[in-house]
Amino acid sequence: MCSRWGISKKLRYVMRFRVAILILLGLGSGLNPSRVLGEAVVQPVRCVEVITADDAGNDLSYPSALFYDADSDEIYITSPLKNKLVLLTSGYFPYLAIGAGRGLHNVGSCYQKDGRLYVCVGAGKDDRRGHLAVLNGSFLPEKKIYFSGFEGSDTFQPRKVVVGETGNLYVVGLSGGGVVVLDAEGNYLRHLEPRDEAFGVPERASIISMDVGENGNLYLLSEAMGRVYVYDRNEKFLYKFGQKGGEAGKLARPRGIAVDDRNRRVFVVDYQRHSVSAFSLPGDFMYEFGGMGQGRGWLNYPSDVCVDGFGRVLVADTFNHRVQVFEIVEGRRSAPAILAAAPPALPVEASVPEMDQDAEYVLQVVFARDPDDAKRLHERLAAKDYAVFTEEVDRGDKGVWHKVLIGPFADPAAAKEVAERLKSEERLTALVKKR
Repeated sequence: MCSRWGISKKLRYVMRFRVAILILLGLGSGLNPSRVLGEAVVQPVRCVEVITADDAGNDLSYPSALFYDADSDEIYITSPLKNKLVLLTSGYFPYLAIGAGRGLHNVGSCYQKDGRLYVCVGAGKDDRRGHLAVLNGSFLPEKKIYFSGFEGSDTFQPRKVVVGETGNLYVVGLSGGGVVVLDAEGNYLRHLEPRDEAFGVPERASIISMDVGENGNLYLLSEAMGRVYVYDRNEKFLYKFGQKGGEAGKLARPRGIAVDDRNRRVFVVDYQRHSVSAFSLPGDFMYEFGGMGQGRGWLNYPSDVCVDGFGRVLVADTFNHRVQVFEIVEGRRSAPAILAAAPPALPVEASVPEMDQDAEYVLQVVFARDPDDAKRLHERLAAKDYAVFTEEVDRGDKGVWHKVLIGPFADPAAAKEVAERLKSEERLTALVKKR
């Protein structure tokens, strides 16, 4: 018995040593391993930005949904406990928030199309029915779309909305089920309900999220099935991919999906595995990144994902109260792994974009629509001896906006020192920008 115990104990030590070596190698190279068909896929992923505050400098609270508006090159973050949508510039600067003042209560996800913003609004004390709020390009309310014409419409609470290439609205509810299809005016047309087998029994696949590709294809995500169902722009079923499971290459509790047509990727956030999985457009698993943790690059029950104009992947890191921005570098396959199971997920490499040290830099403190807001902040910072100045930016249909800036600085390090002072003393979040 002692001899057998001794052999077992030595074997455990050997296996632990091998795992430790693999982890150290991974940390040293900054690469994040996962597995595909018995091979370790090494995918460098860099966390280039962490967004933690709204336009007023207040901490984000459980960010739950993301949307990238390609037309305006802006990012929307849903902060449900603060009951507002936070808008960011393409440089990840939070410049505006909209919420109750525009009739948005229990605000959910949003989608922008053809100059209109569609927002999922839940039931509240003043309006017991969930609906879609439609805002124009100036974020002024145009109308509300209530649900009718199908069973359960009176209690339907929208969770996710997208606009298809045909102009139809596709809405997913909090309680799951199929996708509600509305025409452009909000009239009920039908339900889109994928069917699949669970344990050999055919049933309807409930949908929790969705996205639209540039060619109009609809990508419907099922948390229950761990799958993605792809339809063309005319709602003809094309194919499905994904598999339920708790290991790399499978989906345990997927919550959010984003289509990256430029790089031919589909990113899926897995709430339970605290990770993001990347698939090819046809549905082949490629790699994953993340893992549970609180440090930079780790995730804690992420709930949504989007891809911005730089091709970077933004993840709503919900229980860490932040949004992380990841830069993907094309990976490579290594030799077959030694272990039968891949080592635990490693933290991704944290870095910042390289800057030209000879350039001048400024701090962008706010990007305001209201000139009075910009003027008040300018005067407030000038009174405290900051080298503050204001610039006007013509944004076409959105009017003239006002940047409040501090600087210039000879190098980014000096700018970052002032940014830290602004954050601690003024509760203001500033971005370092090239002039």
